[in-house]
Amino acid sequence: MLLVLLVGVSGFFLVYWATSETDRVATARQLYLLDQAQAETLRVIPYEQESTTVWDDAVRAALGWDSSWLDANLGSWMHDYFGFDELYVLDPRDVPVLAFLSRTGLQAHVSPEFGDVLYPLINKLRARLRAGDGPNAAKMQTPGETALKLVGGHPAIVSVKPIVSDTGKIRQIPGNEFLHVAVRYIDGPEYLAELERKYLFDHLRFSTVQDAVGNERVYPMVTNDNQTIGYYIWQPYRPGSTVMAYISPMLVLVFGGLVAGVFVFMSLMHRRETSQDAVEARMHYMVMHDALTGLPNRVHFNQRVDLELSRLAPGGAGIALLFLDINGFKQVNDSFGHPLGDKLLYEFGQRLLSLSRERDAAGRLGGDEFTLMLTGIRQREDIERFCRRLIELARMPFNIEGHQIFVGLSVGYAFAPEHGQDRNELMRKADVALYHAKMNGRNDFTGFNLEMDVLLRNRRRVESDLREAMVSFDQFKVHYQPVYDVKQNSLIGFEALLRWQHPARGWVSPEFFIPVAEEAGLIRDLGQFVLRKSCEAALQWPGHTVSVNVSIIELQDADYAKNLSAMLALTGLSPARLELEVTETAVVTTGACEDNLQAIRMMGVRVALDDFGTGFSSLGRLTQIDVDRIKIDKTFIHGFDQSDCDKAMVRAIVELAQATSLLTTAEGVENIRQVEFLREIGCDAIQGFYFSEAVPSDQVLALIAAEPDRAVLLGDRNH
Repeated sequence: MLLVLLVGVSGFFLVYWATSETDRVATARQLYLLDQAQAETLRVIPYEQESTTVWDDAVRAALGWDSSWLDANLGSWMHDYFGFDELYVLDPRDVPVLAFLSRTGLQAHVSPEFGDVLYPLINKLRARLRAGDGPNAAKMQTPGETALKLVGGHPAIVSVKPIVSDTGKIRQIPGNEFLHVAVRYIDGPEYLAELERKYLFDHLRFSTVQDAVGNERVYPMVTNDNQTIGYYIWQPYRPGSTVMAYISPMLVLVFGGLVAGVFVFMSLMHRRETSQDAVEARMHYMVMHDALTGLPNRVHFNQRVDLELSRLAPGGAGIALLFLDINGFKQVNDSFGHPLGDKLLYEFGQRLLSLSRERDAAGRLGGDEFTLMLTGIRQREDIERFCRRLIELARMPFNIEGHQIFVGLSVGYAFAPEHGQDRNELMRKADVALYHAKMNGRNDFTGFNLEMDVLLRNRRRVESDLREAMVSFDQFKVHYQPVYDVKQNSLIGFEALLRWQHPARGWVSPEFFIPVAEEAGLIRDLGQFVLRKSCEAALQWPGHTVSVNVSIIELQDADYAKNLSAMLALTGLSPARLELEVTETAVVTTGACEDNLQAIRMMGVRVALDDFGTGFSSLGRLTQIDVDRIKIDKTFIHGFDQSDCDKAMVRAIVELAQATSLLTTAEGVENIRQVEFLREIGCDAIQGFYFSEAVPSDQVLALIAAEPDRAVLLGDRNH
């Protein structure tokens, strides 16, 4: 500690001495600059005078007493150009021909006070002229007299120069020349401002007395006869003091930190043995746990699973590995932002912990994917009962920052020892089961079985076949299902539906290959194919509309609206005859989706909300979404025959849509009872197998031709 104190004090005084020396050198330099500035002014003024005093025209104007010419060239012009304060032209008898004073304008005399200063210089110069003395400096053309004097209580530089011929053609008697007198006050605001700007002086001022205060420095103004006539006073540039003031707090802090550091170091040495274990435990916790939720991370979770697998005994209880995926989490992020999404993940993690027992383990793999290990499991029913509790727990609303958030949960599980005792294989199978749970409609759970591996291989084969089919698109067909107006009993349009006829497998269901296309990144090209075919086909059905389904992946392309406009221009289809069907997720997603939907509606294309009631939104969102039509999902229509709840739901959707000026279309209509109920509640349009399945484009004209007979069928309530 004594050594630290000695080093600190020595360092401080070394810095103080260095900064003081820097200030001294800087002040001396400014004093030198003032010396040079005064000498420069004394040297420059005679040069500036010679620009007009060595001139035949000036000699002629002086001899002719042309005061106007003299004022314009040797008076006001030199004041404006060079900044002289007073200018005089004197004849050989020293009588003023011109007296220009910047303060009072044109005068005709020299004040007695100024004469006491001026005439000694004039007499000296005329004596030199009569003696034939040369210029004062090598580059001057004529002799002159310059002096620093006190004029009217102000320090000034007075310079006297003869007015002579520049060509030598005008004969002048030496000593009898007209003289030019220039006066420059060096205490005026302009002069002081010029010195401040040129030599970087701060707060430069002139005073007749030495009244410097504080850190101000003084420069005495001494005349040729060693008389002090005033003082320049300014705040000197003190770089050392500035640096010292800037670094002093840091020096104190460094010194204090050094002292404290030594003290802390000694304390830490004393407590190292007791604190090291706690630090290591904390580091181990951070390495083994997820930073957001505090749950075990993948590494820690795997270790827990390996430990439990090593404890499995033949005939004893097993363990279950659950993979969990939060449904609707992306929509939460898009709607409320990532900070709120992070809080949702934390809250969900806490719910998992609330269901876990001591030997169970909950972990987060990343994103919205979680894992759960259940121990002491003897049969599948125990796992499935727990999965139902998990799904119900996830469906309970999350109250975060004043928002009530609803999400769902998909769960896939594998069971050891039934599905093996290798951790990697168990996790793969649980992941495969989760994939199937999501494919089956989400908000559900699925346990692994051998058929899933077969289905997964089939999915990969479908993706490969899909890529091959999209080389030429010959295997794809677009079929069209008619849509009817309930009130007018008339055919109003068709919905375009993509069909795939595989050369070996036959017709492949869209419910199987469309999700594959979305996951494989092929949906954009398929969507463009359906859009082009539909627009071309609709040109053959004047007066009827065509509806095309659009994936959210397509709408997330920033160029989708531009490509749609180009497609309409290429095919010649009117935008008013095209309707795009989008999902609820696309409508509530901000960014490119929102921009595309706005652009689509602006160009005149209508937008329909497909499968309403099965997704993320509630009935209340109908008042907020910006679409033209609501398509009621077929699951509600099929439920008419089993429960009145579905009827009540559909009635509520239709009434709310009417209140918000939205059209409604019911999908999946299969019997006349459904038609009659939909007509009764005011549904606008219907489609389904009751009228027709989707047909190829070459059969559409036949449906249109049979429209009168179909209208009778639609109006027959006893059918």
